[in-house]
Amino acid sequence: MTKRRPALILIIAVLQIVPIILLPPEILRSINRVLLLVPVAVFAVLGWALYTFRRLARTLTIFLQGLNIVVRVLVTMSRVVPSRAEGTPADVPLFLTSLVAIILSTLILYYVDKPDMQLLFEA
Repeated sequence: MTKRRPALILIIAVLQIVPIILLPPEILRSINRVLLLVPVAVFAVLGWALYTFRRLARTLTIFLQGLNIVVRVLVTMSRVVPSRAEGTPADVPLFLTSLVAIILSTLILYYVDKPDMQLLFEA
């Protein structure tokens, strides 16, 4: 018997890297393109495993998206809250991209951690 594959699983499997690499344009331009291949390769394998209903893929997705939220909050709070020292303005592009990434990660966590999704991955 084949499992009913929800359409959102395919979307999450393909696009779950977006909240992880969502950064302001000036930071993305400063990163070496070869270094971006590592997370792309990891998330390609993770996406395939998620699409084929591997239990470990669901667990890793929950872990990575949750870790993304925690890291984004910590980095954003340290860079966005203006310091009393002169010449340290708030980093608004980082704040906006972090906010979007946190929202996307939360939506992915909400969907992947639902009880009916858990049953699909355990069957």
